[in-house]
Amino acid sequence: MADSTALSRLVLQRGALELILLPDLGGSVGGLTYKAQDILRPLTRTADESPLQTAGFPLFPFSGRISEGHFAWQGRDISLAPNFLPEPHAIHGQAWHAAWQVAEHGSDHARLVFDYCPGDWPWAYRAEQEFKLRDDGLHLMLRLTNKADETMPAGLGWHPYFPRLDARVKVPVDRVWMSDEGMIPDRLDVPAASADLSDWRVVAELDLDNAFTVSDRTSRVEWPSRNLCVEMVSDAELGHMVIYTPKQQDFFCVEPVSHAPDAVNSQHPAELTGLHSLAPGETLSAQISLTIRET
Repeated sequence: MADSTALSRLVLQRGALELILLPDLGGSVGGLTYKAQDILRPLTRTADESPLQTAGFPLFPFSGRISEGHFAWQGRDISLAPNFLPEPHAIHGQAWHAAWQVAEHGSDHARLVFDYCPGDWPWAYRAEQEFKLRDDGLHLMLRLTNKADETMPAGLGWHPYFPRLDARVKVPVDRVWMSDEGMIPDRLDVPAASADLSDWRVVAELDLDNAFTVSDRTSRVEWPSRNLCVEMVSDAELGHMVIYTPKQQDFFCVEPVSHAPDAVNSQHPAELTGLHSLAPGETLSAQISLTIRET
């Protein structure tokens, strides 16, 4: 990953909000603060920094795991190198491992671009992130454009990290993707009581690493001790939500994504998995809005 001494930083500000972008480090977010309080977990400084240590990073041209990095698409066998060793799977695509370009920016907005040249993923594409601060939060627009001359499977998402503290979450989960063994879910179930987030749940009491379908596009995070609440609204294209609440960590994740894990290998229809078939020149886009309120 990137050398911490060489990382470029782009700082955006508006009113009480400050957003730090790290284009060289997978187009990641280095931090988001409101009145100097962390809304997203700030970058953890190490000698060898990774997007996994940031405040959030983009997921292009798919999210989650592809089992063993292998799938068939329109008569072709595709094999992707594992990129999250020691796991044998491919995860989250290529963009989070790449340097991004700053296409344009101002004091409170920026557009980052990554152009992928075909490799083991055989389709060229352009990924874009457009950040815009508001007085009360952040708009993030994600775009994925197929630059190849044939249709490709497609998805996108965002992987933010929130500080744990005394956080509570409320997410309109509908069903949960489950697996009988391993880390590749392949069936939808009604969430068990321990995974039902449709009413407020204390994050410290959860132990989740699951993808859910959602019945509504609005999720909420609040920290009672800080009198802060974040309302996250995502477009209809982002019909899935990944919830990750690892024990003994100072963060948790509420990730809006467009499709189920391993959707390219699923026996379920695309209407259920959320997988897109993107024609040459076609663009898939989705917006995420974070609104910050004092309670």
